[in-house]
Amino acid sequence: MMRNGIPHEFRYIVRAGCRPSLLADALGNKHQHFFSFSHLLCLISQKLTMPSKSFTLLALTAFAGIVTAGTAPFTCSKQMPGPDGTACAKSGFLSGEEGKLFAVERLSLEECAAYCAANEGCQTISYRDSRGGRCTMYGKALGDLNWFDDTYSWDVWYEMGCFGCSNNALFDINFNAVESLDDWSMTTETDDTFFFDTQSVDGRKVFRVLEATDSGSARIFYSANFPLEPGATYRLGFQVKTNKPGETDLGKLELFVAAHDELIFEYSPEEGSKAGQVGDWGVYTPEFTVHPVDAGQGSFELSITAGGQQLDWFFSYIYLQKV
Repeated sequence: MMRNGIPHEFRYIVRAGCRPSLLADALGNKHQHFFSFSHLLCLISQKLTMPSKSFTLLALTAFAGIVTAGTAPFTCSKQMPGPDGTACAKSGFLSGEEGKLFAVERLSLEECAAYCAANEGCQTISYRDSRGGRCTMYGKALGDLNWFDDTYSWDVWYEMGCFGCSNNALFDINFNAVESLDDWSMTTETDDTFFFDTQSVDGRKVFRVLEATDSGSARIFYSANFPLEPGATYRLGFQVKTNKPGETDLGKLELFVAAHDELIFEYSPEEGSKAGQVGDWGVYTPEFTVHPVDAGQGSFELSITAGGQQLDWFFSYIYLQKV
């Protein structure tokens, strides 16, 4: 059922907050329609299950400052000609819909490539420079699609080898893909007052810090070090919620970057505005610039102070990227 050119199922998802079951139902109907970025905002950070593909939408910071669940935003630039055998800037058309993953409107060519780069199954894009840019993504190389050369076609095709893409991430942790927490440790003021593990929340695996006390604090450390360059700006991205959304003092959470055994950046969600909201999940992307004296090997940690509610804190991803 259509209304104003948008499938009824998708309109309901937008109003209902992108409930995963409704989203899966709508995608199962295989509507072949294109959506503006505003129609996609509530889909960001959801796992979209396509036929034989697990697909995650990327929201580029150029549009809304919201990042994907599980990955730092990519940036891409054309590198043409591409490697030998790579199809770049080929005009033509596709017979049928085989290999098609998804389509988005109002993207530049480079932003289209960044969408594709953020999704492991995406190998080819077609781009039409109309209506602000129409981007379609495919899960196969161009030679494996039922594609025909046509000089007069409006659609221009690129395999991903035509682009250089990077998210400039120093670390990029998608807890849904983490197999162990060996890289994490914790100190507490009193034994058996805080614990951490992974839990299934909203259909995905997340990192949980559990308060088993009404007072005290815990400090959680990520063991991997990373280089911090003098004068460089970095973005710390994370998605967080608790088991009591709407009742939580987010000021009880603090995140830190340290170098030379000193804290050089600290952030609490209470101090800044959200970059976005996905259901009960708050999305945050604070930035900081490294002073020359602080450059060198950095480390990441976070702190939680109990406030009497014995909360479960959930993190779906944490990343640090150079911007």
